[in-house]
Amino acid sequence: MRSLVVPTRAALTVLLGGVLISGTAAGAVIGVAKISGSWAWPLAALGVVVAVPALAELARAFGRGRRARPLRGFCTSGVALALSVTWIWPHAEPIPQPVVPGTVFIDVGPGEKLAVHRTPASRPSQPPLIVVHGGPGVADMAHDVPAFARLAQDRDVYVYDQLGAGRSSRLRDPSGYTEQRAVADLQRVVAMTGAARVALLGHSWGARLVTRFAVMYPDQVAALVLSSPDAPSTSDNTGKLGDPSALMSVADRMRLYGQLLRPRNLFLYGLGTANPRLAREVAGDAELDARFAQIYARTRPGLLCDRTLTDRLGIAGVGHFMHNALAVSNGDPLPSPLPASVRNRLHAATLVIKPMCDYLPWAPVTKYAHWLPDVRVVLFPDAGHQAYNERPDAYADLVKAFLAARPLPIPAIPADTVPNTYRGVR
Repeated sequence: MRSLVVPTRAALTVLLGGVLISGTAAGAVIGVAKISGSWAWPLAALGVVVAVPALAELARAFGRGRRARPLRGFCTSGVALALSVTWIWPHAEPIPQPVVPGTVFIDVGPGEKLAVHRTPASRPSQPPLIVVHGGPGVADMAHDVPAFARLAQDRDVYVYDQLGAGRSSRLRDPSGYTEQRAVADLQRVVAMTGAARVALLGHSWGARLVTRFAVMYPDQVAALVLSSPDAPSTSDNTGKLGDPSALMSVADRMRLYGQLLRPRNLFLYGLGTANPRLAREVAGDAELDARFAQIYARTRPGLLCDRTLTDRLGIAGVGHFMHNALAVSNGDPLPSPLPASVRNRLHAATLVIKPMCDYLPWAPVTKYAHWLPDVRVVLFPDAGHQAYNERPDAYADLVKAFLAARPLPIPAIPADTVPNTYRGVR
């Protein structure tokens, strides 16, 4: 029996040692990457750390140490190297982007283009509507265009992929993804319409973007619709980040965590945090977008009231670097409260649509209601964060009534009190 115990113990020692050394190597690579502009030095750090067990046992052997075990040292280094391959070697298939007929590309910089789709109105008489997706970096033109086409009766409807997402260009330097740049690109889409004023619909993080635009260019905004809004970029914004897993089942959470904890995903997250430029050089947009898409796919049950409708949410248009750069950025904070000189120029009415099963907390609703003038809030029933995908007809009827200044099919409610019927994150 003892003859079996000893090899088993030795094998476990080698395996655990390999895991420890591989993890240490990943940390060393990320640490060196933080101060290095080249991939050569992090790779050298990987080689040195992985070789430590073998070199240590060889040193003992040459020093005639009684407990030297060269074979065990080489085996430990071998296991560490094999495990390191799981996080150092790229292995994610790019996800093809669906092509939406009618999409055009506009120049927004040297070699940079935005993908824009226009659904023409059947009877154009009102300012065009521009839809600004959320995420940040979660574009889904294939599903958004048909959902918002219902609004193209008396106004043209524009849907576009923000820079860094969907079929729009990716930046070579991830630090270029800023709220200021996103607003400048939105201004180019506004100019493309040729209209003096436009209505803006911002979904989730897109609500933050359209309100920044409205504060900067109030004379160009005819109306604002804030759908499942994230908190605005204000100096006193202390709202917590939303977490879709809060509304997911235990099984769905486990699947999400399993995706997040894959070695390559963990490594690239750490590397991207330490040195985004090097992370892009090492992995590239295609791989990182594909990995983000796999993670986003696991969050879809938390974005809907009806968990059976996840096929209504596309995953191909996500942009990793845009998301990472802007998800934790408050941009250049806007003043709160808004100065009277700004509020007096904001003549656009605002509709805040808060879905019943939203994973974002209620606090942004209250913030917008106090921060902007002329705000109406509705609790949209039987829908989650992606309300316009889940109940597109009812959503379109609500937005059409608001834009036409007709009575809303869903009554407005006070923003300061969370309704008892609200089933989302409070």
